[in-house]
Amino acid sequence: MTPRAAEVPGRRRWFLRGFLQRSPLVLAVAAALAVGLVVGLQGVVAGGGITAVDEGRLLRIDHDDYVHVSYRVAELREQPPEHRTVYLFGGSGTMECIVSEESLAATVGRETGRPVEVVSLAAHQESMAMSLALIDNLPSGPAMLAIGLAPIRLTGAPERDAKLLAGRPLLLRSPRLAALAEEYYGKPEPASRAIPGLFDYVGSYLSERAAGEVKWGRRIEYAKHYYPLGAKGHLPLGKRRNVLYVLEKDVELYRKYADYNFAMLEEILKLARERGFAVALYDQPLNSSAAGPDWAGVVPAYRARARRLAERYGAAYLHIERAVDLRDDDFADLFHLLAPGRAKWQPEMARQLAAALMAPTVGPFASREGAGPASSALE
Repeated sequence: MTPRAAEVPGRRRWFLRGFLQRSPLVLAVAAALAVGLVVGLQGVVAGGGITAVDEGRLLRIDHDDYVHVSYRVAELREQPPEHRTVYLFGGSGTMECIVSEESLAATVGRETGRPVEVVSLAAHQESMAMSLALIDNLPSGPAMLAIGLAPIRLTGAPERDAKLLAGRPLLLRSPRLAALAEEYYGKPEPASRAIPGLFDYVGSYLSERAAGEVKWGRRIEYAKHYYPLGAKGHLPLGKRRNVLYVLEKDVELYRKYADYNFAMLEEILKLARERGFAVALYDQPLNSSAAGPDWAGVVPAYRARARRLAERYGAAYLHIERAVDLRDDDFADLFHLLAPGRAKWQPEMARQLAAALMAPTVGPFASREGAGPASSALE
């Protein structure tokens, strides 16, 4: 045995003894290194450093919506859009109501006569607070925020949104949401900020890769549709099987949490005013042929409140559903359009977004309280 080989066991014992070290100096150095690591990780999250790695290698599954939108806003901060941009916010109902960002942008651009970019920041079960956090991270520049409305967008519990303060499930930090934490969540933003969310992400990433469906190091292509071209929906009987349960649940949760979610929507409108963004509210598609047009009273109730907020803050309120003849077979279920339904919906959505972009406003963001020369959201 060589002298070098003989030293190895001793070195291992020395290394292991380091974990039992009680020296105050060694412990202080270890603590300083740990703090440095946490601060460094926090800087990566807050500074959008995740773009140093290709998105496809960061995704855990092909529908990893929360990582995708977090990554997208980090990209936008690094390289802001060159043209007027329409940002789409909403849940999976918004994801499934457009054919693609590119085709929607092309149609809006033709309608307005000016180049327009469309960026979808919609995600599965995206709450109003999530939309606020994403908007808080957008770059400056001429833009319209298109905010999707639906019962599920106004029935979320604040307990779930409180996790956003710790980077769950969005890998980003929102100073605006942090400033509202005490008022709406009863606690301040944690000192660790988004670090717990980052650790959760790493754990789930390792778990997904260890499952073996995607090999280590392989990239994943993000899927922008849950129901891609050619997908089929549930049978009519299946769509109606859970209607009563869904309506009863939404009525209960709307009564319980509507005030909170409308408070988050108002914070979005306030932030938009401060940032100079125009805003257009719109209703996400709902399968009224299966569940009824008023959704057990929730839809007219939220529309009335949303309309009042829109009037107060000078936002447009689009009603795309009034001009689109959607039928039961256009929907996969109660909330999501299939490809034929998207082909019906998108042209009207483009027309109404273009009209909102060209509509006269007061200053960069319409306001009854504002003052200034008449302009449009395109200027």
